[in-house]
Amino acid sequence: MRRFTRLTNAFSKKIENHTAAVALHTMFYNFVRVHQTLKVSPAMAAGATDRLWEVSDIVKVLENCEAQQDKEPSFDIEENRIGGGHFVRVTFPTSETEAIYGFETRAAAIKWIRCEAVVWLYERRRKLAS
Repeated sequence: MRRFTRLTNAFSKKIENHTAAVALHTMFYNFVRVHQTLKVSPAMAAGATDRLWEVSDIVKVLENCEAQQDKEPSFDIEENRIGGGHFVRVTFPTSETEAIYGFETRAAAIKWIRCEAVVWLYERRRKLAS
């Protein structure tokens, strides 16, 4: 794949672009392309799918993934203007926001997002459902 060399105009300047190109190439290679020795795609040979995919199928998978991401809330860390410290602003897909206060440092807020936000979201959804 020419994305791994800088000898062409197709090389990636940003890691995000490189990651996307490699993922697209891998999906195409494993699901769309028929290999000469296997006579089917590697995904069919491994039993992951029962048919040969088309590029439109890969686009559908990407669209479903993006639609799923739109349903998840976003987390932003902001600095308290009064009293110092930091807080996490949670923005839901409905544009509703909620603030979680009490973080002394930005690192503590990041740790909360990574470790405890899932539990907090679960508890919040459970309270709203009842």
